[in-house]
Amino acid sequence: MAKYSDDAQYVSAFNRSLKAANRAKILLADLNKAKAGSDKAISLKTKYDTEIAEYNKYEAMRLTRKNAIDNAEANEKKAKETKKSKDTLKTDLPQLEYQLQVAKNKSDPVAIKKAEDAIKAAKDKAAGIKSTPQGGAAAGGTATEGTEAEPVAVSLTDFLKDAIGNPAKIKKLQQALKDAGTYKGPVNGVFNAETLVPAAEKAEEKLGIYAGLGIVFNDRFEGYTRLASGDTGGGDGETPITEYPTIFSPTDAAKAINGVFQSELGREATAAEIKELRPLLKNAQEKNPARYVTKVVNGKKIVTQTTGLDAPTFLLDTIKKMPSVKAEINQRLEGKKSITLQSLASTAKSNGLDLAVFGDDINTWVNRVDNGEDIDIFKNLIRKTAKIGLPDKVGALLDEGVDLSAVYAPYKNLMARVLEVDPGSIELDDPTLRSAIGPDKEMPIYEFERALRRDTRWQYTDTARKEVSDVALGVLRDFGFTG
Repeated sequence: MAKYSDDAQYVSAFNRSLKAANRAKILLADLNKAKAGSDKAISLKTKYDTEIAEYNKYEAMRLTRKNAIDNAEANEKKAKETKKSKDTLKTDLPQLEYQLQVAKNKSDPVAIKKAEDAIKAAKDKAAGIKSTPQGGAAAGGTATEGTEAEPVAVSLTDFLKDAIGNPAKIKKLQQALKDAGTYKGPVNGVFNAETLVPAAEKAEEKLGIYAGLGIVFNDRFEGYTRLASGDTGGGDGETPITEYPTIFSPTDAAKAINGVFQSELGREATAAEIKELRPLLKNAQEKNPARYVTKVVNGKKIVTQTTGLDAPTFLLDTIKKMPSVKAEINQRLEGKKSITLQSLASTAKSNGLDLAVFGDDINTWVNRVDNGEDIDIFKNLIRKTAKIGLPDKVGALLDEGVDLSAVYAPYKNLMARVLEVDPGSIELDDPTLRSAIGPDKEMPIYEFERALRRDTRWQYTDTARKEVSDVALGVLRDFGFTG
């Protein structure tokens, strides 16, 4: 069973898709409670769509990794089954050959044919090929056109034993292993087990990689020749590249396509769009499989993996070229830029600034946010500009992400009540408002209220007129002009 939890890319995509799904659930619950059409509902809907798009994006990544892991596992299983078949052959072959020898001793043609067929069938099974059909090459003969050569299944130990005492064969073996890059000793016809056996074992390991790919040789010397053709010298060799294409099922392909549409357009793809994109995705996945290159360096096997097609990136690049979608994407991008600009303008206003003071930097900020940077980076730049000349305590609050409007909110609300004006009409650069917080300390609320009564605007309030009226009435009463 595939161990998805051991794959970092799979785990990362799974965790991110799960987090996005959980956030979407929370937002959906809040959205259902909000009044339809309200600003809050619209804001929640935008956030919900963003999380759904995020979920679909990482879910597509997770499925890509899942398919890659499953394919790798299937190939590993196939390789193990091939090895098992060969191990079985090593056990069964001596017995089958004994039965053949017994049949030959008895001169029994039927038994001989039966034994020969059994041996061939066992070798074919170990090689992962079908038995030669009637009329094909005989066992040990030359393969006819359309059939594969029959591999010689002889254990490495027996192969080496057969060379002992035969200087010519030992020389041939030494030279073949030297050419294959696993032997560095002399080519002298002397069987030195300490150097030849490890060299043969290294070559056997390399040949095992070919066997796992279904490539078989007539004998080991043919295999050594193949190793020599791919050798880089000094004992370092590179095997053929193994490719595992990851092809989405129709359902998974639709999920991946919808994920990109949700992320870029805030909607799912239409049936026509899915129909158009699905074969393009399949074709691209077939042409861009995951690749595994195995190198043997100083006797150590090193496997390098190159991931296959990045489905979300491919789909995004493709839909951007679709005439029916391109205009919609551009319109949505402009909408995102407008929202970014409004958000930056709101932060500037909340800190007593006009966004226009930042000049051409504004467009640069908007583009950088559109390319993935956090908008808070630029909001903090606005706050840093706003804190120039302010008391350190206020500046420290702005550094923490608090807007100037929030710092002065208690004083602003009191000022609006005392002066009987709309809070929105009081700007953050109002001298009276700014006097509430000095370089050394903040003015107490009651003291600020007394200061407001000295503001020239206070005399025009209803409270001021009433107090003047009451004083005048008291004076008249003191002089006996009223009852």
